[in-house]
Amino acid sequence: MDIEDRLDILADAAKYDVSCSSSGSSRPNRPGGLGNAHYSGICHSWTADGRCISLLKILMTNSCIYDCEYCVNRRSNDTPRAMLTPEEIVLLTIEFYRRNYIEGLFLSSGIVKSPDYTTELLIRTAKLLREREHFNGYIHMKGIPGTDPKLLNELGRYVDRVSVNIELPSEKSLHLLAPQKTKQAIMAPMKFFRDSIRENKEERKKFKRAPSFVPAGQTTQLIVGASGESDRQILLLTQGLYRKASLKRVYYSAYVPIMKGKNLPAVKAPPLMRENRLYQADWLLRF
Repeated sequence: MDIEDRLDILADAAKYDVSCSSSGSSRPNRPGGLGNAHYSGICHSWTADGRCISLLKILMTNSCIYDCEYCVNRRSNDTPRAMLTPEEIVLLTIEFYRRNYIEGLFLSSGIVKSPDYTTELLIRTAKLLREREHFNGYIHMKGIPGTDPKLLNELGRYVDRVSVNIELPSEKSLHLLAPQKTKQAIMAPMKFFRDSIRENKEERKKFKRAPSFVPAGQTTQLIVGASGESDRQILLLTQGLYRKASLKRVYYSAYVPIMKGKNLPAVKAPPLMRENRLYQADWLLRF
């Protein structure tokens, strides 16, 4: 497939990841640089001042070694697979930016070979953008559970925001629908980023020129309706994440019944009203 066909597949596959948000980053442009990430944010959404902003939102690959029952990219699903190399993603990002199509990059990925191997590809992409292309725009990437902390630390030096997606609200649901994932594995990178962000903030108070580390913080995503947890259980989890993991945002994604599985609920449409109410309750928790 040529790059346009792969881009179509990977952009469509990324639409179920809703954990992209305003940047909260202030990465200024430099002489000879390209792009500028600023406080008002970059994503396909409305900012606080009423502007609609955009970013390139794709998967690096929709191939995955995991077989999560709810996921359209699960290993056992018969779907066209595609992958973009770091060099191709950099080319797309720069060309789209120059044409004023986007203001930044939101890059997620299926897990190819291993969490470490996938994260190394993400790092290479971000490093090429920052160091070779001198791209100062917004970059949001995934913190993949099971990744070596050394690689997470390197990734955090190049990106503005990371998201470590919990997906399901309880360990019981993970065991049922995503048996290759565990709560412990998901929480480990989340805690790593929390501690590293705090340390970086203290360092920058002492040394103004100290490099930033994930300056826009981290987020996560919860799928609503794929498992049996109540809204109360979900909000108690959310409250704990805000307090203990210092997350910027928790995003809620109404379960879209596009996959068939013995453990998935028989629903005809996504629970969009429930998703909306959770966002309203989430706002009350935060403000």
